[in-house]
Amino acid sequence: MNPRPVRCFRGFARVANVFNIEVFYTRPDFGHWHKLFTCVECGELFVIDFSNPEFEDKSGTQIAANCLCPNCGKKLEDTIRPYPDTFRTMDGQIGHFVPERGAPPDSESIVKEFLEIC
Repeated sequence: MNPRPVRCFRGFARVANVFNIEVFYTRPDFGHWHKLFTCVECGELFVIDFSNPEFEDKSGTQIAANCLCPNCGKKLEDTIRPYPDTFRTMDGQIGHFVPERGAPPDSESIVKEFLEIC
């Protein structure tokens, strides 16, 4: 797995009494075909480029079926989840985040590197 730069947006989530947990999200509905995923065992973040014709009609779990998380060594087939829908906090809690419906302006986007599953 290699790092891949991805244009994304920053959001802030809440889990229990912890506020302002930074999360990142892409907007596939605006032409970004990169989708983010996480290993719920350790919190490592990944990107899958769904514009790749080999991934047509496949889920993130199917694409990651033969991969191990480079951080914790678990089979991603068992631990991968869509991110930031589901994320793991620094203290091990599982949280959920849904971006607001409106599209943020492009000026608020950032480029961040995520490990690419391919």
